[in-house]
Amino acid sequence: MRPPGRTPPSRGQTPELTPVIGRQHLDDLVDDYVSWREACAVASAAYDNWNCASREDRRLAFSEYVTALNREEEAARLYQRTVERLAAMTPA
Repeated sequence: MRPPGRTPPSRGQTPELTPVIGRQHLDDLVDDYVSWREACAVASAAYDNWNCASREDRRLAFSEYVTALNREEEAARLYQRTVERLAAMTPA
């Protein structure tokens, strides 16, 4: 049962969060999460490529894997900063 005085959220509105942090902030959060997950997939594929590379291609494949890991780490940091910023905006 809903507490008295509370109205249900409008269609397309996230309950509880949207009025506090805003729709754009939620969109940014989702975008950063998706970017991080995509970077994870690229890093995983780069690892598989390195793992299966021929002896003469291993050095290049490893370099590509390290680059992908660095990009994944940066995407994770961006997502973390966004989560922390939104957490600070949300009342306890």
